[in-house]
Amino acid sequence: MALIIRTATERDAETVGELTERAYRADGFPISDEYAARLRDATTRINKATVLVAEMDDRIVATVTLATHENPLTEIAKPDELEVRMLAVAPEERRQGVAETLMSAAMKHAQNLGLKALVLSTEPPMSSARRLYEKLGFTRQPDRDWPVGDYDLLVYRRDVKPS
Repeated sequence: MALIIRTATERDAETVGELTERAYRADGFPISDEYAARLRDATTRINKATVLVAEMDDRIVATVTLATHENPLTEIAKPDELEVRMLAVAPEERRQGVAETLMSAAMKHAQNLGLKALVLSTEPPMSSARRLYEKLGFTRQPDRDWPVGDYDLLVYRRDVKPS
């Protein structure tokens, strides 16, 4: 598998948006129409943050959005942290190390920016995602959990080595 990680461009927006929504829906969790529209809106993410994509055989198979503290897309990042948003891997490409490779690129991006850590929020039912984050060295930050609707989003953090 030849996997290429690169920064998304506006030309990728439709594909990235569709892939993100499809990946989230594949897990079977309920998604409101409003949230589905946010998942599909890759143009805003590409224009306001850093969106990485993973390509395999000239197809985008995964994506992640990275936002710094002052970014309007950030929800939890502190000034020395890079926030990971909307990690999505095409369902047919899962369990091949794609998400790990994309998250390694996110760690490198944080290092290049001189930041100390990556942070992210995840939903309690997303047990597969939580296992991946823990495997990659992320640790729970229960004091930073925050409410959405009827439950709290779980916050994870991973320090990155200085570059």
